[in-house]
Amino acid sequence: MSKSLKNYNCTQQELYSVAEIGWDNYATNNADFTLLKGKYTPKYGTDSLADVLAAKALPAKQTRDAVPENVRVQLIPLWTTCLANQRKLKSYLEEVFVGDATKSMLTAAGFGYYLNASNQDWEDVHSMIALGLTFITDHTTALEAGTTNMPAGFVATYTSGKTAFETVYNNYIQKTIATFGGTNVKIVANNSIYTKLNKMLSDGRLIFEDNDILKSEFTFTNLLAQVAGTGTTGMRITVKDSITKLNITNYKVTVQPGDMTRNADGNKVLILQMSADKYSVEIITPGYPPYTNKEVVLTTGVIHKVDLVLEKNVVVE
Repeated sequence: MSKSLKNYNCTQQELYSVAEIGWDNYATNNADFTLLKGKYTPKYGTDSLADVLAAKALPAKQTRDAVPENVRVQLIPLWTTCLANQRKLKSYLEEVFVGDATKSMLTAAGFGYYLNASNQDWEDVHSMIALGLTFITDHTTALEAGTTNMPAGFVATYTSGKTAFETVYNNYIQKTIATFGGTNVKIVANNSIYTKLNKMLSDGRLIFEDNDILKSEFTFTNLLAQVAGTGTTGMRITVKDSITKLNITNYKVTVQPGDMTRNADGNKVLILQMSADKYSVEIITPGYPPYTNKEVVLTTGVIHKVDLVLEKNVVVE
């Protein structure tokens, strides 16, 4: 059985959260999607959410932490070499791909996996070096920059490190095929979720190309920022009805100090970019009791989540 590489550059849980928001946004705007393509029925959305729940229910990967000590001892020096080669690749890449191109090139070269790989996530090491070698092969001329940047022998050096690591790791995988098979099934399911979600999001951006607010709700990176943050400081606010569990989109938020007032204006998620400080937050939702929190502390580089579930006011006649 060949090993599947995940095609989503985020954590597994982040993928599930983004997918749930994305398909929720789809359901809200289903009529617009149906006008574009006949396949976009309400059932298409509910089936897609069911796929997300099914993937979440699959057993989590076992191979990373279950590697026995004798295998780990063999992997450590090979892992160290792979990380060192990856850091060199980063230096060569940043020398020739500058400005806006740097981030996308780093992702293409596997650096989205580097953090987990550096923490001995063996599957992410595997994914990182696979993308790294492909990137080097595809951009050899640019990376070498004549003779001024990446040495001509680095391709062989990187390949050698990759092969040595994979020889030990894949041998272990083959000996634990039952566990590996379960892991592979989960990755394949996650990849399927990501692919289907991205196709829908792409069509969403097409449908709402003249509406920047709605267009942002069908952009993966924006949805990911809502669930994971991007180093931005601020708040992410959602309000739901306690009975229907549906998002409420007509609330108003007031933040002090600063006298900041924002309306949801039809958006299910409201993102406020703010500086680190202590704030008082008031959220007014027609038909529901007001929400006030005078102790919201924002930390630099962190998106603070405010997820409210409100019960409607009782009307006494």
